[in-house]
Amino acid sequence: MFTPSSMLPLIKIGIIRSTSIGDVVLATACIDLLRQIPAPVQITWVGRRPALQLIASAFPEIKAVDVDPDLSNYQDKVVQELKDVHFVVDLQTNLRSQLLCRVLKKEYKIPSYTADKRSYERGAMTVMSRLRGRRKALPPEMQTTEVYQYEMMLKTLRHALEVHLPVEMLDGLDQVRAVPSLLSEHDTGETAWQKELKFGRWLAIAPGAAYETKKAPIQLLQDIAELLNLNMRQDPILKDEAVGLLFVGNEQERDLALAILDKLDWKGPILNLAGKLNLWETALALREADALLCNDSALLHVAESVGVPVVALFGPTVEAFGFPPWRPESKAFSSLLGCRPCSKHGKQDCRYGDKLCFGLIQPTQVVDHLKRIMKNKITLTASQKPKSL
Repeated sequence: MFTPSSMLPLIKIGIIRSTSIGDVVLATACIDLLRQIPAPVQITWVGRRPALQLIASAFPEIKAVDVDPDLSNYQDKVVQELKDVHFVVDLQTNLRSQLLCRVLKKEYKIPSYTADKRSYERGAMTVMSRLRGRRKALPPEMQTTEVYQYEMMLKTLRHALEVHLPVEMLDGLDQVRAVPSLLSEHDTGETAWQKELKFGRWLAIAPGAAYETKKAPIQLLQDIAELLNLNMRQDPILKDEAVGLLFVGNEQERDLALAILDKLDWKGPILNLAGKLNLWETALALREADALLCNDSALLHVAESVGVPVVALFGPTVEAFGFPPWRPESKAFSSLLGCRPCSKHGKQDCRYGDKLCFGLIQPTQVVDHLKRIMKNKITLTASQKPKSL
């Protein structure tokens, strides 16, 4: 796109985004945009582990500032790290980050630009779900989103660049496409599990989520896996493929993976890496998969950021919140149950006690889409192989 000139002045930008992991991954769309502007950029990212580890690992050139907000000197340390930037993009948008921006403005005349997280809209959707209950169906438009959350972040950054970049550099900036992206080309791929993932095809499964309420019931995941196993054995294209199962997540998800495998006679290899990898290593593992089956979770966004399509199961949250998968080959599956969404973040217990929002998801539809993704991958791989002489 643009080629930065060494003659242009360095633009120093501060980004504040510490939690949650999924939001931090979505915020990498801002890095993608900054890598395409016609000027050299230096980014200082203020965040917290483990999410900050992803930023530091994917973008070694970025100055990653890991600060604990519970420490008494938190504000002073962050201000010292950001006092030399030209402007700050506040993607956290909470009281603490806004206070930091005020201090930077007052003491160092550094302007800030705050992203809209659409919290009011999400709250309004939750209120409407309370009024609907299960007497009325969820409006179909709630299963889509008018604007993705990462686009809201990009909108804030674009506004800041319009203010600070010279006019001649703005030409075409509004046409630059930027998406969440975790760069991994600099990884050597020499670990044992990475070498194993280089062979054959892999379907990744992430059975976890930030909150217990957002996790699909284990029975639903078992039904999907069993039906997919049966379908693959009968499919003329997939039956001859050695498709392996790759499980990712934390130590708790490791037990969920074992429960899924308990009654599953999967013919391909199985690699249970849940609880064995850190967040960056998980991103590297997902990079090798053809697709990811997951809940509305951080790993949904991690997978898409390394180029892997996802099939996501949405229960207490709705796609209209702005967090559904954005890749065209990805797809979210959910029900039209009128009581969705339960809360702004999906962490409130089901008020009916049955998690019917997951129970109404049809495994057949999920399996059909997973098969479609894998067969498209097989076709694409075959077309890229050099023809024999």
